[in-house]
This record gives sequence, structure tokens and C-alpha cells, in this order.
Amino acid sequence: MTRLILVLTLLAALIGLAVAEQVSVEKVYSKMKVETAAIIASVSETPEGEDKTEFNDYTKLRIDDLHKYWIKKERKLCIIIKHIDLSYISDALIYARNFVHFGNKEEAMAGLLRLEYLLDTYHAVYGLNGVNIL
Repeated sequence: MTRLILVLTLLAALIGLAVAEQVSVEKVYSKMKVETAAIIASVSETPEGEDKTEFNDYTKLRIDDLHKYWIKKERKLCIIIKHIDLSYISDALIYARNFVHFGNKEEAMAGLLRLEYLLDTYHAVYGLNGVNIL
């Protein structure tokens, strides 16, 4: 009887940890997707000038905040997810961030759309679903 209680307790703890892990990954990817969509909307609404597009400070601040959030969460996600997968997202975010600061709308949109695609892809792979919990 003691073994059964011990086994059931350990099983419940493992299932709880798996669910907590998946919920934390889900939160990070969901927030990143929402913020990326908002930045894409902000960048696409910016009119192009003759020589160079200058994004407003709000867009620059928002992408900087997204980058800081990602760096903070990436350190924790490296325990759960392969670092190579996280580095693709980091590369796309840095690419988009640089071109937002340089004022290149076309390249910034390319980076943001790549980031959105990677977030959708890895959200499906690592996100909250029955296969990942089991």
C-alpha cells in the first residue's frame, strides 16, 4: 500500500511538472505572438519616405521591450527547448529589431514576418497539447 501511494504521488508530481512546463512555454509563445502582431501592424502603417522610413519611438520601444522579454525568457526556456530552435527566434528578432532602428521598412517587415512564422511553428511543436504533455 505504501508503494502504491508513493508511486501515485510521484506520478502526480511528474504530470504536474509536465503541465506546468507546457503552460509556461505556452505563455511565452503566446505573448511573443501577440506582441509581434502588434509590431507588424505598427510597422505596416508607417508610410515610407523618399529616402528612408523613420519609425516612431513607440515602435522602437516596443520591439526593444519584446527583445528584453525574449532574452529573459530564453534563459529559462533553454532548459526545456533545444537551444538551436531558440536561436532561430533570437536571430529573427534581432534582425527585425536592427532594421526597425535603421528605418528600413522592407527588411523590418521581412524579419517580423519570419519571426511570426517561427513563433507559429515552434508554438505548434512545443506548445500546450496532449502529445507534449504525454
